[in-house]
Amino acid sequence: MRLSSPALPVGAYAYSQGLETAIAEGIVHDVSSTEHWLKEIFEFGFSQLDIPVLKRLFTAWSRDDRDAVLWWNQFLLASRETRELVIEEIQIGAAMKRLLTSLEVTQPDMWNDEKPGFCCQYALVGHRWGIEVKELATAFAFAWIENQVGVATKLVPLGQSDAQRILGMLLIDIADAVETEYSDAEIGQSLLGLAVLSSWHETQPARLFRS
Repeated sequence: MRLSSPALPVGAYAYSQGLETAIAEGIVHDVSSTEHWLKEIFEFGFSQLDIPVLKRLFTAWSRDDRDAVLWWNQFLLASRETRELVIEEIQIGAAMKRLLTSLEVTQPDMWNDEKPGFCCQYALVGHRWGIEVKELATAFAFAWIENQVGVATKLVPLGQSDAQRILGMLLIDIADAVETEYSDAEIGQSLLGLAVLSSWHETQPARLFRS
């Protein structure tokens, strides 16, 4: 529950992952378009990339397979389609690493010039705290969805009741995503619209969220 809380001090709330630009461009403009955007990004992006990579990182940490940890961490960073999304993964990962140090979750001496992303650090603490992998993936997915709904609540804007209805709808998708298993070859995403909007966000003149 601590890991899924928006109060987790890693700065995830500061990023919109392209949603701010989607709102500015009028692509997302009401409850229906918000539902459609979040459902599509979650089903064809987060659930096919972030969740299965989290599971593999969890397994790698559990086996102390440091080569696999490094490989999957780099795979996820390479799968981020814009500079903005890469920097977000690295910066939130660095914040998570500092937090874990303060919570006495020790890091193995393995990183050198490598930069552990947020997903990698999330899997590490899940392993160290003895959280079952599907419960960890559920918390991971819920935190992402709640952050995205928070962005939409501020900028569309959405009412609190509408935001709760969207969260309720997506909870069903979380359950399905956590149970789905992918082969290594099936993991990945190609969300061209998200990549374009994320790229535009880097130079958007007025923005509330970080790029």
